[in-house]
Amino acid sequence: MTRRILFLIAFLSTFSPLFAQQKNISRKLDSLLTASTNTPFNGIVVVSNKDRTFYRRYAGYANFEQQHPVTLETEFIIGSISKQITAVIVLQEMEKGHLHLNDPIHKYLPDLSEKWADTVTIHHLLTHTHGITALDKPLAFRPGSRFAYGFISYDLLSQIVEKTSGQTFPDLCMALFKKCGMNYSCHPRTKQYQHLAQGYTLNQEGRPKIEESILDVFAAAGGLISSGHDMVKWNKALHGGKLLSDSTYRLMITPKENAFREHLTFGTIDYGYGIAIPRQTDIPVLAVTGVAPGFISMNVYFPATNTSLIVLENIARNMTDLKKSFYYHEQILNIIKAAQ
Repeated sequence: MTRRILFLIAFLSTFSPLFAQQKNISRKLDSLLTASTNTPFNGIVVVSNKDRTFYRRYAGYANFEQQHPVTLETEFIIGSISKQITAVIVLQEMEKGHLHLNDPIHKYLPDLSEKWADTVTIHHLLTHTHGITALDKPLAFRPGSRFAYGFISYDLLSQIVEKTSGQTFPDLCMALFKKCGMNYSCHPRTKQYQHLAQGYTLNQEGRPKIEESILDVFAAAGGLISSGHDMVKWNKALHGGKLLSDSTYRLMITPKENAFREHLTFGTIDYGYGIAIPRQTDIPVLAVTGVAPGFISMNVYFPATNTSLIVLENIARNMTDLKKSFYYHEQILNIIKAAQ
């Protein structure tokens, strides 16, 4: 009995600083998210450290007209976080030997008639260094020479993995979500969402105005659906080695040549495959942000501490000034970064 007591004391003394730190983070987040303001936070925040979720807050309404509150089960359109999921499916196909990243895309999409289909590779699509502006127009620049963020490349990637796998892209997504235990995530074409939040923007009076969401338009790039806790499960599976081999995972998170841009929240960021690596940070950070009509999202992972930060909102404060729409995301991020 004495040994058990001593062990318990040693255990608690080891982890008490961590618990104190997490309590301090929770206090700061509560202060931010409950402050009186004309534009309160409306969505979900989840912070997880290793296997323990130590902070979660749901605020506001998933549907203002019907007065449905945001809950654990609320589903959001996650915007460009979708690209990370698409990239994993592509890399899994690579691991199976079904495709090679340096193959020209014409090999998999023979119906593309433009000559650039013989020079643009899967790697170029994954890194936004392809130069494609439209399927029937010449390239804007030589593939691999520069970066131009967009959606068309990931739509093409979804078509490629359909060819290489013999399955539909929605089915590939659903199989991946099932493997991760993500019960509130889906491709919109499956119509398996049951708790999808309505997206809003703020009108001139600062009141929520319904934003019409166009489901299944470039879903592979910006239209997949998930929940806050499902995104934590995603991070645990991806960064915990359950989805990709170690070498492929390292390939995914390694900055690629000429694949960088300025980001409104993170400053200069390098791109891997479906994931961004901020340069101006004292600690390693892997991040993805997402914007869809009426939805603003952030998924940040701190590899040194195995910490996940998920922020999903269904109100976009200003679609012409995204810095304002990411106000809460940025403030929350600063609180978590300061504690790393």
